[in-house]
Amino acid sequence: MKTYGHAPWVPEALEPVLDLAYNFWWNTDAQARRFFSRLAPGLWNEVNHNPILLLRSLTKDQKMALSVQKEICDELREIHDHMGQDLEEGGRFKLNPTVRGTSDLSIEQAPMVAYFSAEFGMHQSLPIYSGGLGILAGDHVRSASDLGLPFVGVGLLYRQGYFHQRFSLDNWQLEHFDEHGCHNLPIKQIEHDDGTPLKVTVRLPNREVKLRVWVAQVGRSSLLLLDSYLKENWHEDRNITSKLYDSDRDTRLRQEIVLGVGGVRALSALNIKPQRFHMNEGHSAFLVLERCASLMEEEGLSFPDAQERLRPSNVFTTHTPVSAGHEVFRRELMEPYFVPQLEKLQLSADEFFELGHRTGTEANGDFEMTSLAIRFSGSINGVSKLHGEVSRRQWNCMWPESSEENVPIGHVTNGIHTGVWVGPEMRRVFSHYLSPDWVSRIEDRDMWDKIDDVPADDLWEARRRQRVRLLDEVVRRAEQQLILRNVERNTLVGRITGLDSNALTIGFARRFATYKRATLLFRHIDRLKALLGNSERPVQIILAGKAHPADDGGKKLLQEVIEFTNDSDLFGRVVLLEDYDIGVARRLVQGCDVWLNTPRPPKEASGTSGMKVCPNGGLTLSTKDGWWVEGASPLNGWTIGEGWSERPEEEIDAEDAESLMSILENEIVPLFYDRDENGLPQNWIDRMRNSIKTVTPYFTTQRMVREYAEKYYR
Repeated sequence: MKTYGHAPWVPEALEPVLDLAYNFWWNTDAQARRFFSRLAPGLWNEVNHNPILLLRSLTKDQKMALSVQKEICDELREIHDHMGQDLEEGGRFKLNPTVRGTSDLSIEQAPMVAYFSAEFGMHQSLPIYSGGLGILAGDHVRSASDLGLPFVGVGLLYRQGYFHQRFSLDNWQLEHFDEHGCHNLPIKQIEHDDGTPLKVTVRLPNREVKLRVWVAQVGRSSLLLLDSYLKENWHEDRNITSKLYDSDRDTRLRQEIVLGVGGVRALSALNIKPQRFHMNEGHSAFLVLERCASLMEEEGLSFPDAQERLRPSNVFTTHTPVSAGHEVFRRELMEPYFVPQLEKLQLSADEFFELGHRTGTEANGDFEMTSLAIRFSGSINGVSKLHGEVSRRQWNCMWPESSEENVPIGHVTNGIHTGVWVGPEMRRVFSHYLSPDWVSRIEDRDMWDKIDDVPADDLWEARRRQRVRLLDEVVRRAEQQLILRNVERNTLVGRITGLDSNALTIGFARRFATYKRATLLFRHIDRLKALLGNSERPVQIILAGKAHPADDGGKKLLQEVIEFTNDSDLFGRVVLLEDYDIGVARRLVQGCDVWLNTPRPPKEASGTSGMKVCPNGGLTLSTKDGWWVEGASPLNGWTIGEGWSERPEEEIDAEDAESLMSILENEIVPLFYDRDENGLPQNWIDRMRNSIKTVTPYFTTQRMVREYAEKYYR
C-alpha cells in the first residue's frame, strides 16, 4: 500500500514543507508554527492556519520568490531535520519508572493499539471534531506518538464536519455546513501499489457500501479516516460520512456501523493486527460484533466462546455520567441492518438485542451502545476519579451479584497535550528558567518546582502578553461577527473598544449543554454589573461555545447569554464569540486569567479546558466536579459550592450562583488588584506558580497514555 495526496505544487527548494504540512507534528513545534505564519501572515489567518490550503493559495510567483530566500530555505531545512530526528528517536516506549521500577517496553513487545473514536480534534484545519471528546482523542494520538507507543487511530472523514455557527436576528443559533474538499485537507488517500484507491465494503440492507480510506499523519502515529463519498454508493450512503453527529437517527446508525465494522475491515485490509481495540465512548461498539463474527468463521467457535476469547483485547472508555448521553437506537430502526446477518453470529433476534440491554431492567426496545461495549470489554474505565465512582454506581446493574465498590470499572483521569496548548510567552519562560526540553520532561515534578524561581515580573509579563494577544483576536472576531449581524456602527464600537488589556479576564468556553449552566454567572445580574462596571478594578468576560443542532435547551442558553451581552451596561465587558473551534479555544486558554467551569455535579465526567489554562498561568474557578475534584487545592484556584448532592437542582443552582458571585466579589477581584509598589499582584502570582506546578505535570496525556498502557494495553 502507499499514500497519495494531491499535494500542492512547490519549487524543489521548498519540497520539505510538504512533509511538514502533511504531518500534524508541526502543530506541536513552536518554530514550525511560526514558519508557516512567516510564509504569508495575512493569508495564514485567512486559511485558518491550514498549511495545505496556504500552499494552494500562494501563487506560483509567490512560491518561487520564497524559494530563493536563503533564510526561508535554511529555516525550513532546520525544522525538517528536527522533525526527522524527533520522529526517529521514539524507538522505545518507556514505562513510568515510578510505577514499575526502571523497566522498558520495546516497540516490538508493545501491543499495537487501535483507538476508535467518532471524532478527533487534531487542529482546526481538519474539522472532524465537535468538542471535548474529540480534543481528548487528538491529544491521545499525539502523546502515543511522543511516547513511541505503536498506535493507530480510526475515525470517519466528515466532508462537512461539524457546523459553522451563526445567530439569527432573535439570537437563535443557526447551523451552516461547508463542504471540505479533501485535496485542501492535510490528509492522504491510501492506494494499492497499482494506484487504485484502497476500499473496504460494509453490508447494509439491500446493498453494499464502499469506503475509501485516508490517513492523517500525527508524528509517528497514523489516523485512518473512512469516507463513504464515492460515486458507486447510493446517494444516501454517500452522505453517511457527511456531518459529524448527524441528527437523523438512521444516518447516525449507519455512521456507527461504518466506524465499527468498516474500521475493523480497514485495519485488516492494511494487514494491521492490533492486540488492543480501544473504544473511546460507545459510538464504535459495533466493532466487537465484527471481530466476533470473523473469529467464529475463522476458528469455528460458538458465539459465547468467541466473546470470551475477544473480551481481554477490548478496552472501553465511557465519557458520560448523564444517562441521556449514552447512544441508544430503537429496535425497529436496527432490525433491517442486523437481523439478516444474525446467522453469522448464531444468534436469534431476541438474543442479539439483549446484548444492548441493561441487565435486570425491563426491556423497552432500545439498544444501548454502552451496554454492548461493556459486555465485550475486559477493561472499562471512566475519565476521572469521581467519574469512576459515578460509573460504578450507574452500571452496577450489569454486575448484579457485585457490590458497587466491586464493579470492575476503573478510571484514568484525562489530560492534555501540553505542548499544543501553551502560549508562546509561557513557552519562552519555561524554556529559559526550567529546561530547554521541558516538553519532553512534562511529568518531571522537580523541574516544575523551579517555577518558584522565575522572577515575578517575568511571569506576570508573559501572562499580560498572552492576554493582549487574546484580546486582539477577540476584537478582530467580534467586529466581523457584529458586522454580519448588521449591528449599528456606534454600537459595534462600544461593544469592542471597552476591552482592556490590563483587566481581569474571565473565560467560559465549552459545549452549551444545559447541565453546564452557562447562565449561572448571570443569575445575580445587578451584582455582576456592579462588578464589571468598576472602572478602578475592571473585569471582562469572554464566552464561546456551540449547542448541538438538536439541543434546543442548549440553544436557549446561548440565546439568553447573547441577550445579556446586548445589555448596554455590559457593552465592552461581556463578549460571546461565534463559531467556537480549536483555534479560538487555544487563544482563550492562553489568554484568560480565570477559567470558569460551572457544571452541575456530578455530570461533568472530566473536562479538560481548565487543564489547558493552568500551564498558561491561568487560575481555575470551578464547581467540585470532574478533574477539579483531583486538581483543586486552596492555593491554585477556587471551588464553587459543595459538590455532589441529592437535593433539588434549583436549590443547588441557587447556592452555587451565590457561591460564584461571593468568590468573585470577595476573593478573586480583590486578589487580582492587590498590587505591590512595583505594580505586581504578588499573591496572585503565587497562585499562578502553584497552579502551574501542581496541575501541569499530572494532568497531561503523556501520563494518561502511560496509565492506559500500564493498566489496559499491556
